[in-house]
Parts: sequence; structure tokens; C-alpha cells
Amino acid sequence: MSNEIRPEQLGAARLDTIPFSGIRKVFEAVRQLESQGKDIIHWQIGRTDFDTPENIKKAAVESMMRGDVHYAPNRGVPALRKAIADRTTKETGVPVDPDTQVIVMAGANEGILVSMQAFLDPGDEVIIPNPNWHHYKSCASLAGGVPVEVETREEENFSLRAEKVAPLITKKTKMLCVTSPGNPTGCVEDQENLKALADLAKKHNLIVLTDEIYGRIYYGEEETAPSILSIPGMAERTIIINGFSKTYSMDGWRLGWTVASPELTLHLLKIRQYTTVCVNTFIQHGAAEGLGGDQNVIEQRIEEFAKRRRIIADGLSAINGVTLAKPMGAFYAFPGIQAFGKTSKEVADYLLNEHGIATVAGSVFGSGGEGHLRIAYSCSTEECERGVVRLKTALESM
Repeated sequence: MSNEIRPEQLGAARLDTIPFSGIRKVFEAVRQLESQGKDIIHWQIGRTDFDTPENIKKAAVESMMRGDVHYAPNRGVPALRKAIADRTTKETGVPVDPDTQVIVMAGANEGILVSMQAFLDPGDEVIIPNPNWHHYKSCASLAGGVPVEVETREEENFSLRAEKVAPLITKKTKMLCVTSPGNPTGCVEDQENLKALADLAKKHNLIVLTDEIYGRIYYGEEETAPSILSIPGMAERTIIINGFSKTYSMDGWRLGWTVASPELTLHLLKIRQYTTVCVNTFIQHGAAEGLGGDQNVIEQRIEEFAKRRRIIADGLSAINGVTLAKPMGAFYAFPGIQAFGKTSKEVADYLLNEHGIATVAGSVFGSGGEGHLRIAYSCSTEECERGVVRLKTALESM
């Protein structure tokens, strides 16, 4: 018998801890059903149904036509860095220097991966809320870190409670991940809990990675969701992850950013120089126009999301056995379906195959998501209206 190792067995051991995306599996199943002529309610897609605003596309084309087709600086083109700094200062009240504190990334996910690579040594622990978007755990593992999940509960609006985080902090804890508004729950951390988390970070000298990509899609009284960067003493230890995919409907442009102190940014920059090097130059000029230009179209779209949110929340509340922590941001609802006596995957498969409703099983987002479904109301308002009627019929027939 040969002892030869086959090529498929040569993968790095760390890949054993990283699954393929459960969300992508849903996409494939939807494609197969649609190819058979099935009518599907698209609640599985975590992207908006809107087009990129015209002023952004026009500015990108103009930039390309004037010859902005060569390498950009590693940090990003100055116009976009200034727009990011200005927007961050406006939203958080914290002054941001575009020359030393901003890096333009190839999507928010690159910002997460670069941050993990820059600050985690093998064995360092990263505190992550559960349920969560799986990229936090996977990026931590790729960097050699150890994800430590903190249970969040529907009855507490899936808040990452500081009193639950504190007992899990050890000498190996290096980083705390905050995601607000959150994916998959749509819930938002309030100012009081952010302050308690900040106190823990300062006490234990932790870096805080705060994912604020849904910060503008917020249904509270302020223009944006609260940011932990705003809390005194946090500017020196916080890395903001943000991007254009959600608010500006630019997911295919692959454009995001980090904001951090000059000292932290230098560490990020060192890693960044060996990843994608820089982002496509002319799309950065388009994005700068988006951030710095008229925001009226963005405000209109957020109002439309608020309308869809009401349709979804009202529809779910009318279904016997369904519970819901009311989402205050993003475009997700995370209803509880424990009363139906089946796993979240079983319910999701039933809804898709029997009733043409595409959702994502809560278990895809960690053990804390079991018993829930993620509904993305990023589809049209009409599809949301059709969907809640169909969902009521489907669940009550169980």
C-alpha cells in the first residue's frame, strides 16, 4: 500500500476549523429551484436590491476616463480617505486624521482579516457574540487566534452583555468583537452597554474590533447607531470596520475601510501591503463622491428599509408560535421558531422546498442561532408583503 499523500490531503490544519459558507448553500438551492420554474421569496440575500447611486457610477467612469487606472496608495486615494475621515468624525464626534488613521480595503471583510492578522498571535483569544456572522470566527482562526463565543439571548435583544463577557476574559484574551447593528439579528447595542464593554476593554487592555457596516441603516432617533469609538478612552484601542456594500448598494465593488489610531493603523498597513496592496483606483474616486456628495438618495432608501421592516415585524407578530427581538438596524429579522418543534435547518428547508420561501437557518450563525431563522428584508417591498402572507400559511400549516 502506498503511503503517498494525495493533493487534497495537503491543506493546512487550520482549515479544518473553517467550514464552507452555509449561506452560499442556500443560494445554490435557490438557483436549482428557480431553474425549475419555482417562484421564490428572496429572504436569503444579505445585500440590497437597489442599484449603486448614479453620482457614484458617473464619478467612477469619469475617473477611469481621465486615466486613474494605475496603482493607488496602500492607504487609499486621498479624496476617499478624507471623505471617510469626515464621515466618521460626523458620526462619532471623534476627530479622524485621513492621512494616518484610514485605510481603504477591498471590502469590509478584508478589514476584518487584516485586523486579525495584525494583532493576533497563535493562541490569542477573540471574544465574539453568538450568534454571529461566521467570518469573525474564521478570520480569527486563519490568524491563529482562538474564537471565544459569548451567548446572546433573544429576550435581551441579542445584546453582547458586558456581565457575560467579563467571566470569559483570560490572560490570553486580546480582542473583543462588537457588531452593531448586527448580522443576523438586526439588533443594536445601546450606549449603556457599549460603555460597560468599553470599561472592560480598558481594564484588560483589549483591542475592540467594531463592525459598523450597517451603522447608517438605523431606525432610532439619531442618524447612525451608537459607536463604541465615541466613548472617552476608546479611540486608542478601537478599529472601526465599515464599507460601501450595504448603505450605498456597492457590494460588487468590493470596497471597505478601517479607521483606527495612527499606531494601530501602522500595524494594519504592514499586513495590508501583503494582501491586496490597494483597491481599484477609479472606483475609489466614485466612492469619494458617494460619501461626500448629496445623501438624499441614501436617506430615501433607509426610509424604504424602515417600511419593509414594519411589514416584516407586523407579519411575524401575526403568526402563532413566532417570537421576535425587534430589529433596530440593518435589514435583518431573526424570528424564533422553537415552538414548531423542529431544528432551524428543518424549518428553513421546509419553507424553501414546500413554500418557496428562502431564509437562512439560524444554526448557520452559531449555536446561539439555533431555533431561529434569518430573514433579509433587502428585497422589494412587494416581495416582503407577499412573503409574510406566504410565511403565515406555511408555518401555521406545520
